[in-house]
Amino acid sequence: MKLQAQSSKALHSALNKSAKCIGSKNTIAILDNVLLTRKGERFYFTSATTDSQLTIPAPLTICNGTYNRDIVLPIKMLSALLSTLPDCVVTFDIPDNSQSFTVEYCTSKEDNVKPGKAQMNLFYGDEYPKLVQPDGEQSSVITLPMSLFNAVVDNADKFAVNDELRPQLSCLCIDVAEDRSEVVFVGTNGHTLVKMTHSNDPAKGGSDFFRGGQPGNILIHRSYFRTISAFDGSEDITIENDGHTIRFTSGETELICKQVEGRYPNYNAVIPKNNPFYVVFDKKEMLDILRRVSLFSSNASNLVEIKKNGIFLTVSASDEDFSVSGEDQVCIADAQCDDNFRIGLKSTAFQTCINSIPSDTIRMQLLDPTRAVVITADDPAPKVMTLCMPMILND
Repeated sequence: MKLQAQSSKALHSALNKSAKCIGSKNTIAILDNVLLTRKGERFYFTSATTDSQLTIPAPLTICNGTYNRDIVLPIKMLSALLSTLPDCVVTFDIPDNSQSFTVEYCTSKEDNVKPGKAQMNLFYGDEYPKLVQPDGEQSSVITLPMSLFNAVVDNADKFAVNDELRPQLSCLCIDVAEDRSEVVFVGTNGHTLVKMTHSNDPAKGGSDFFRGGQPGNILIHRSYFRTISAFDGSEDITIENDGHTIRFTSGETELICKQVEGRYPNYNAVIPKNNPFYVVFDKKEMLDILRRVSLFSSNASNLVEIKKNGIFLTVSASDEDFSVSGEDQVCIADAQCDDNFRIGLKSTAFQTCINSIPSDTIRMQLLDPTRAVVITADDPAPKVMTLCMPMILND
């Protein structure tokens, strides 16, 4: 049997996407490879770990013989070979009942066509572990624009942490409101938090996302974020949850993974509801000054002090161990806050919170120096909110 790819670049791209679901420390050796299967007239690559599997279209067709059984290909060696080739036709020559196959290709220099080939080992699909499948009893099904979901995952990755003792903090939480009016995406590490809200009302910039089942939480571990990046951004993504597994589908690409068990923290309980004070400032100006001033903060704390001083916010930092300090001013665009109000924040955390707001103008809402700072766009109905816990300032 011979299989053929018309473009080595397209084949290499498909294998690179498959590699996103191959673990670096697999306990089952065959999972270091990729499974090639056929459904109808189409071929697919499937890669897996012990708790997830990714299936994507493979740009291969039969050019000779009959496809009789699934095979397992050495993805690392095959990808390494393809990465060295110009874009060309690639053929897999796979003898029946053989433990190896030949990769054939042609390159050219000027008017000379040069055939090349490489021999590699293969396994058969019946040696590949049985793949996990959802039980079909979906508790919720939602469909989102891929661009929105990619932005959600990117933001959540900045806030979720690898926490073996509290695995829920390693997750993106997708929380569908009981009345199905909105879906909320949350990521937190216990010190900072991001909350992104998507309405089901197109008139409010949302989309009709709910497709069935019951509203509730879906917890996606951040270890799957890299695999999720294998999805193309051109089509919507559907997320199905049966309480134990999560299935993502977009076009012909599918990811199935385990859901993290347990309850997600009550994020609404830590968000201050009434913040009488606020300041509004330019996002880029604040980020530039934070990066500059935090050069003089203590490596241990990364603490910066932010103090209202007339029409400015004074940002300062110091490291007494090395007798260094820095101070700069951010212009205030609008404010309702007493002069001399001051609060301490971890500079890197504050920068992450500001960077996650999709706006050039930032509103920072305050209650007192011991309460969390709420950060949004300067908008009556912001879709993204971040929260940053304060640090103790020395008097």
